[in-house]
Amino acid sequence: MNRLPCEVVRDLFPSYIDGLTGSVTDQLIEEHLTDCAPCSDVLDSMRSPGAEAREKVERDQREIDFLKKNKKRNRRIWAGSLIAAVVIICVVLLLRTFVIGNTLPGDMVNCAPQVQGEHLILDGTTVFEQNGIGRISFTEENGVVTASAKMFRNSPLHRGSFHAEYTASEPITQVRFNDRILWDDGETITRLASAVYETRHDYMGDAAANGRTARALNVGSRLGEYTNELHTARQPYDWTLVLADDIAAKDQAKRESDMESLAYAMLAVIGNLDSVTYDYTVDGTPHKMTVTAEDATAFLGQNVKDCGTSPRLLNDLIWETGLGMGPQP
Repeated sequence: MNRLPCEVVRDLFPSYIDGLTGSVTDQLIEEHLTDCAPCSDVLDSMRSPGAEAREKVERDQREIDFLKKNKKRNRRIWAGSLIAAVVIICVVLLLRTFVIGNTLPGDMVNCAPQVQGEHLILDGTTVFEQNGIGRISFTEENGVVTASAKMFRNSPLHRGSFHAEYTASEPITQVRFNDRILWDDGETITRLASAVYETRHDYMGDAAANGRTARALNVGSRLGEYTNELHTARQPYDWTLVLADDIAAKDQAKRESDMESLAYAMLAVIGNLDSVTYDYTVDGTPHKMTVTAEDATAFLGQNVKDCGTSPRLLNDLIWETGLGMGPQP
């Protein structure tokens, strides 16, 4: 049988010591050890307790070194990923702010359209100085012309003022800027009238829709906190607002005037609402006020329900009741 070289035998020692080598390999190693004192000495040293301990220490150290190296590599990967994510976010924000833009809501512009037949002129500015406006585009349908634009950060590329003109294919009856009505049937429409008109609905039993109307009218800012009671079991259908804040006697006339004005607008845009009732206290004394659709019609000189069918008529109601002079949404 061929004699194994010392290098091969010594490479086999760890497996030989642990009993992992086969019988043929064991025989070759033992035959080699019979004639090779140096290899026998190496085997003895490897079998000694000190050698095993050193091997364990070396093995543990190699594992520690590997974990440290792996940890450093993971830290570099994590830091690189974080930096890359921050860079991507910054690039996206910059693109969104200066290149892509966001849809510009109609409430974010100040402008009064000039309409002559089929021709429209829009001159205005953005509400906030830091906002710029992109190119204005127009669409039209059945006499309604809608302007739209993107909002950017005010810069040399996108200024806060704008001028645009458009010629429609038929006489213009209404002008909108995205979601806001700017002009209707010959009259400039206030933000408040546009917002309230968009909340009109047929059934006062729809609490969510009532809430949208109340928010558009800024009821909370005008009257303070309140709770709702909807009386829909039988006609007349009534919406009761129970005011939480006590009213000082010196403010009673103004507050009750606001209540009447708000009730007129609610009655106009909620189809089957017959009356609006307020429960409140004045210097601690309970009061109740009910405003009916008949009351509103008598005040306005026309059917209050008709006012909810047209932005122009609702706009007239807003001004006539004084709501247009109060807080705007």
